[in-house]
Amino acid sequence: MSRRAIVRRLLTLAVSLGLASCAVTDPTQYYTLGQTPARSAESTARASTARRSAAGAAVGIGVGPVIIPGYLDRSQIVTRGGTDHVELSMFHRWAEPLEDGIARVLAEEIGARVPTERIVMFPWRGVVAQALQYQVVIAVLRFDGSAGADVTLDTRWRILGRDGGELAFGRSTVVEATTDSGYEALVAAMTRTVRAVGQEIAAEIRAMPR
Repeated sequence: MSRRAIVRRLLTLAVSLGLASCAVTDPTQYYTLGQTPARSAESTARASTARRSAAGAAVGIGVGPVIIPGYLDRSQIVTRGGTDHVELSMFHRWAEPLEDGIARVLAEEIGARVPTERIVMFPWRGVVAQALQYQVVIAVLRFDGSAGADVTLDTRWRILGRDGGELAFGRSTVVEATTDSGYEALVAAMTRTVRAVGQEIAAEIRAMPR
């Protein structure tokens, strides 16, 4: 076989291998914290109506920063394999930074229950910062679980006033059972825990004198 024929065969093989690798489907699935079945379109509409009716007296609320521990600061979904053992899923990942998802769901829940449309997520600056009456700072101590078992969200949170002074401090530990053994059920349970913490913080803000 001539040298030219050998080179031609090698090039053909390389192209075939390249096409085969392109045909491989990425098995990774991406998730976000979001709405739960209990939060129906009807309840969302009622919350929106309440916010609009209270717009004149609405307060400005900033949510964040949300601080998460190092073991959660990654795109992989972390599950608990034992007391001191965690597992990282290679093919089940967050579609956004986890701290952003937590802040977004908290903002939705707090804004619906205070109620106010004037709610923003950290970071903010300038005129927005000046319009905030309250700032909610959250430190996540634990946020994980096991598919088919329980999810635990353990947080410390602070509510700050306009001048940065602490108005309230709390610790919320929420345990929520999953409804299935898959990751969708796990993420749904995680969403419910974040909403529960948001309800506690909203109740605290509502009780504060205006």
